Amino acid sequence: MGNTMPTPGRRRRRNPRKQDEQGEEREEQQREAEAEKLPCFTCEICIEPTPQDKKFKNKKRCSHPFCLDCISKFIDAKTDDNITAVKCPDLNCNKVLDPLSCRPILPARVFNKWCDLLCNATILKCERVYCPYPDCSELVLNECGGRVRKCECPNPNCKRLFCFRCKLPWHAGYRCDESGVTRDSNDLLIGQVVETKQWTRCPGCGHSVELLLGCPIVRCRGWVVVFVTYSLIKRTSNVLPFDNAGAEQPSF
Repeated sequence: MGNTMPTPGRRRRRNPRKQDEQGEEREEQQREAEAEKLPCFTCEICIEPTPQDKKFKNKKRCSHPFCLDCISKFIDAKTDDNITAVKCPDLNCNKVLDPLSCRPILPARVFNKWCDLLCNATILKCERVYCPYPDCSELVLNECGGRVRKCECPNPNCKRLFCFRCKLPWHAGYRCDESGVTRDSNDLLIGQVVETKQWTRCPGCGHSVELLLGCPIVRCRGWVVVFVTYSLIKRTSNVLPFDNAGAEQPSF
């Protein structure tokens, strides 16, 4: 009888996909075990015990017990109703939620919609006008308040001047009620001189007046109109000349 050698058993090949799944399960179990060790709180919206690291923090404005998931759904519902100032869900709290603090827990769609609502609300509070040039149409806001007339378009590709009051291209040397009149190149040059020299125009006849010395109150020879020259008043006080309707406005 001959001797027979035992045949070695086949080695089982390890499935890398199965190993990855087992590794993920172990990590999940480890996270759950660590979460159980953390102190918990009860969310006032879902009434569920939640680990302390899942508590929403409103940038030190308030610290009411709400979980991140409920706050995210709460903001989503408010933005669907076009509400910009989203307040804390607590009934006795008037603090507004900080968008930057909420950004990490919000889907991109919800956060972008919220930002659009906030931007539109800011624009509606300001006096605004569009650049009158057809190749630009940039939105310009009067964010500082006060009276604005001569304005430069903030678009770096435009930078042209226009009148914020009458929403037309800048009419140097002419009033807003005269800005729609068609003029030749000579009229435009004269208007630029009037603006540069800061001459005052009579509100009755429209003639320009340059006052070098003397009292700034002038009586026009052609009209029985008394008006104030802007060039001297600008250096001494905040009084502005009057237009035909009696409203204060610069004369050029």
